[in-house]
Amino acid sequence: MSATPIVPVRPAWREPLVWLVVGIPAATVVAGVFTWWIAAQRADSNVADDYYKRGLAINRSLERESRAKALGLRAELTLAGENDLRLRLTGGAALPPTVTVVLTHPVRAEQDRRLSLDRQADGDYRIVAPQVGAGNWDISIEAQDWRVAGRHLGLREGAVVRLAADGRVD
Repeated sequence: MSATPIVPVRPAWREPLVWLVVGIPAATVVAGVFTWWIAAQRADSNVADDYYKRGLAINRSLERESRAKALGLRAELTLAGENDLRLRLTGGAALPPTVTVVLTHPVRAEQDRRLSLDRQADGDYRIVAPQVGAGNWDISIEAQDWRVAGRHLGLREGAVVRLAADGRVD
């Protein structure tokens, strides 16, 4: 009778195949937990909590823009000083005593600004406030029944931004 050689048994953790069978799924679970943690820590601020209500408000906004177009409204917005915002409106409408200028940052919602400008004796609108500043903005000039808007506009000190209700920007 021949003797069968005794092969030493290696522990399972020394076998490469065990590492493939156990290691790849384990690494996938760890990567998934890490990805979830990143997503939970850095929530996307561009997604609004009230997205449904904003969607319903789109039709109202389009009606206001159509009204501004029918009135032939044009706006000239100037950042006269570091915090001095001036607005001149022209068109076939009786202009209200106060208008709202909404400066929306294209990326960071926390930098959005909503300013109420009062009509001055010379007919222009003006506000001096620390929240006014130069930058690239989506600009909306609003009254109760009309709205003039422009996207990706550079508001710089001394420069005039011209908006028309028909969408033209000079």
